[in-house]
Amino acid sequence: MTDKTVLHPQVLSRVERLGEADIIVGIPSFRNANTIAHVVRIAALGTVQYFPELKPVLVNSDGGSRDRTRETVLETPVPPQVEKIVTPYRGPAGKGSAFQTIFEIADRLHAKVCIVIDSDLRSITPEWIRFLGDPIYRYNYGFVAPHYLRYKYDGTITNSIAYPITRALYGQRVRQPIGGDFGVCWALAKVFSQQNIWEDENVHKFGIDIWMTTMAINEGFRVCQSAMGVKLHDPKDPGADLGPMFREVVSTIFELMRRYEAKWKVVYGSRSTDTYGMTWEVEPEQFAVDLHRLIDNFKTGFAARRELLRQILADDTFGEIEALMLPPKDVFSFPRDLWVRAVYDFAVAYNWSGLNRREVVDALMPLYFGRVGSFVIETEVMNNLQAEEEVEETAEEYERLKSYLIERWEMKKSVPALLGNK
Repeated sequence: MTDKTVLHPQVLSRVERLGEADIIVGIPSFRNANTIAHVVRIAALGTVQYFPELKPVLVNSDGGSRDRTRETVLETPVPPQVEKIVTPYRGPAGKGSAFQTIFEIADRLHAKVCIVIDSDLRSITPEWIRFLGDPIYRYNYGFVAPHYLRYKYDGTITNSIAYPITRALYGQRVRQPIGGDFGVCWALAKVFSQQNIWEDENVHKFGIDIWMTTMAINEGFRVCQSAMGVKLHDPKDPGADLGPMFREVVSTIFELMRRYEAKWKVVYGSRSTDTYGMTWEVEPEQFAVDLHRLIDNFKTGFAARRELLRQILADDTFGEIEALMLPPKDVFSFPRDLWVRAVYDFAVAYNWSGLNRREVVDALMPLYFGRVGSFVIETEVMNNLQAEEEVEETAEEYERLKSYLIERWEMKKSVPALLGNK
């Protein structure tokens, strides 16, 4: 461990007094006083129930809450062998900054297992700690991603971009690469804590999850996933609430493509990922999606960014998407192959066009609305399992069209200034 630290002096002193720990449970928070006590109780219970031989420390990394979040953590009773560290994190506000504090503490304490869970979970059980920790402690995995049961319209960024493009690029099927709850080994916590990326405007926010998954896959760590059942959280209408998350996740995906270019170019197809946990026979909560808002966001966004889109997209792709602006003969449809080609065009433009990267990603957002609207129409009468098959077919399309990505990437990389001129 280097002398560089993001920890407050009092926290650093506390860590030094503790010396070592075997298992860390990190809970990032921001104004979660109403929910965090339940998470703390269950996490502590799961730690001592399933890892009784390990020395546990619970770390609350807080974003400056003023609603007694930190006080609630301190006041919540836990088994006597569970140590608590409660600290505000340093750095820009966001999940990534909170994680950096947790990773540094895990590194300094030489923790065999580091688990991170959300502070507003309603569905957490003690078994969640086992599912996220067992593969690391007992089976020597380096990174454990969650695998939740989700409603067919929950996780639209995951389903349309994050899962299928990660699978196609790096050849590993991690179904929820931006899941929020995860486990890492000590070596990977060290790698994460010492990366020079924590000031990145995307990684210190919602980009952190896809950054971690991509890093774990490409830096040689064994990756698995654990079936967690249903994750109960506040659902978001994809047409109304997901703008910042979309921008930060997609920007991070595209940024990492340049870093790991030599690796993804030689990957063909994909392989399944080992899965632990339980088989669940429960149904996730349903929620309403505003289809008209999605289609309207697509059409108004396309019209507002038409010239920028013309620079980013291949001519035929632009023409096919522009045609979707016309009244449909039957029903609105944004075909999956058209969507995948568009995403790949955007990945190339982000890296090689010289265009403003934020504007590039924002220009993809209306197309995302259109594709999600089309997915809602296509799966309206399907159950969750049938809709999942549609997601898998989209992922297969990303794999099938990877040669298109490589061709465009190589062409624009060699003459990037000409991208806007076709």
